[in-house]
Amino acid sequence: MDDLKKIQNEIQRLAYERFRNIDCSEGFSYPLVPRISEEYLKNRVVVMGQETNTWNGFIDNPEKKENFLEGSLAEYDRFVLNESARYRGKFWQFSRSLYRRGILDGYIRNGNWLSHCWMNLFCIEKSSRDDKNGKLPSQNRELANRVIEIQQDFIFQVFCLIRPKVILAMIGNKNDDLFKKYALGTERVRLISIDSSKEFGEHELAEFKVCENTNSLHETLILRTYHPTYFMWKMDGKEKRDLYRELIYSKIKSFLGK
Repeated sequence: MDDLKKIQNEIQRLAYERFRNIDCSEGFSYPLVPRISEEYLKNRVVVMGQETNTWNGFIDNPEKKENFLEGSLAEYDRFVLNESARYRGKFWQFSRSLYRRGILDGYIRNGNWLSHCWMNLFCIEKSSRDDKNGKLPSQNRELANRVIEIQQDFIFQVFCLIRPKVILAMIGNKNDDLFKKYALGTERVRLISIDSSKEFGEHELAEFKVCENTNSLHETLILRTYHPTYFMWKMDGKEKRDLYRELIYSKIKSFLGK
């Protein structure tokens, strides 16, 4: 069995262990379970968002629960094949720009597969928009805590398997504590400003340096940024938005030796 197949099989085993006990009555979506490609093994870059939104397929009955892993991977593959190269959301616009600007080699999709690894901090969402507190974990702290309770350290364990060189976490700063503990596997993380002009502080844009040299992410470049919806659109001033993007591009490009 080749390395790629071994890695993918282990990711799926981890996903099954973490998500198999979801209660159908809670109305959760399928979890986002990443598909690793040969191109990823060349660049080893992870692009992370906050959460899925309107993810198709929900674990709302025993039959779907039984086949949730198959449904999760099918949905991931469907989105990559049909949407990743054209989806108009700012997250995907910025992801594509990494290739257009030559930060990452090739194209966002190589054949049927994504050329980097796409993950989300919160792997599942709620299926109903009727919840007055919000169906997305980013909008509902109680839900966020429940999602973390379910997924536990799934993301960190995936990171340990796929050994990324770069993690671009476009998740905003309000989930820093959850990101450190459950995605990076440690709270011993030093925040480093990457903006010598001092326009943006560490709470706005920062490198997260894992301090423990025994942690598998100790040598990984980890950038935590605002979500692209904010830094590409809502942030005041075009010059400020342009600077923010350039800081991200430059840091990754330099780290990868380009």
